[in-house]
Amino acid sequence: MKDYLTLDDFPLNNQRILVRVDVNSPMDPDGTILDDKRFRSHLPTLRDLEDARVVLMAHQSRAGKKDFTTLEAHAKRLTQLLRREVTYVDDIFGTRARESIRAMKPGDVILLENTRFYSEENISRPAEDHAKSHMVRGLAPLFDIFVNDAFAVSHRSHLSVVGFTEVLPSAAGRLMEKEIEALDMGVRGNEHPSIFVLGGTKADDSIKVIANVFNRGGVDQVLVTGVVATVFQMASGIDVGERNREFVAGLDYSDLVDVARDLLDKNPGKIVVPGDVALDQDGERLDVSMGKIPPDLQIADIGLETIVEFSKRIREAKIVVLNGTAGIFEKEKFALGTSEILKASTEAGFSIAGGGHTTAAIEQLGLEPKFSHVSTGGGASISYLSGDLLPGIEALKKAAHRYRT
Repeated sequence: MKDYLTLDDFPLNNQRILVRVDVNSPMDPDGTILDDKRFRSHLPTLRDLEDARVVLMAHQSRAGKKDFTTLEAHAKRLTQLLRREVTYVDDIFGTRARESIRAMKPGDVILLENTRFYSEENISRPAEDHAKSHMVRGLAPLFDIFVNDAFAVSHRSHLSVVGFTEVLPSAAGRLMEKEIEALDMGVRGNEHPSIFVLGGTKADDSIKVIANVFNRGGVDQVLVTGVVATVFQMASGIDVGERNREFVAGLDYSDLVDVARDLLDKNPGKIVVPGDVALDQDGERLDVSMGKIPPDLQIADIGLETIVEFSKRIREAKIVVLNGTAGIFEKEKFALGTSEILKASTEAGFSIAGGGHTTAAIEQLGLEPKFSHVSTGGGASISYLSGDLLPGIEALKKAAHRYRT
């Protein structure tokens, strides 16, 4: 039995259901939505609720940003994708919102205004405190069930994410359920070989993930690329060159070298560092073995031999979890490591990709349909893989316990 409830645990027909979704998307200055991936990710949940009275809560950007705007365009895009009318209401919990909700019939869908227009939405505090807010007190009596389908913001203890779980029967939506199950599969590593591939520039996040997955004991190997690899190479005593040592110091990662050294000592042979790298020599790719890096050249990708070796290990894996790019993917000459690793991952038994730059690279290469799971949340997926407790998910577990007892 799951420690949270899902849509399968409730009667849904004719119920009044409040659903937190995440349709926060890149937008043009003219208000055009440039990418509807997050909209599409919620369609399985919304289709399962087609006979209910569904009210959606969501946000777009944050105060001070140019794309901090109303959700009118989002309602129109949802209408197109869902092929049912999604009515935009330019109110969150005031009289107009409440009257619109009361007038709903089964099958109706409403999208309320940008939750971040209400200042209390952005305050991080416990669910029981959020439950006392004007928003929860105004809206909760109008609903039978609360559904959290917004995995990408569930690492934040924000009002619309956790507040309603204190006062309403609460469930995970289909997307939330899928995210939890896929990431759990990656962390547990029940099938072998199970491999993590961690890269990008956020070495601090990756080191937390490495510590967590080895502590849990299910993962066989971690392959490191990008700046993460540079930190582990330094921890191994490899000369990465003056330019790259300064780059690591500039990111304030010098202390992480000692942490990485400790992880290498405690997990001998399990953390694999690149044996060669590609350097940026005036915009051209220069592949060299480790220990032969000139002091003035920057590491921009993993080397050709490492690409072959890592790709082979990944193809043979039963489970592979990826987060972060292998190099400066935005530059064509240094995109090879990332593209080859991603292609190899599609041939693994079960492939899981984190959000952020990894997702962007996957989409650019047209590989998304070939992945078993591509997470919708960058920060949320890293937090989950690191073993952090996500407030949105913990609130659902607490609500499930309360409902069952």
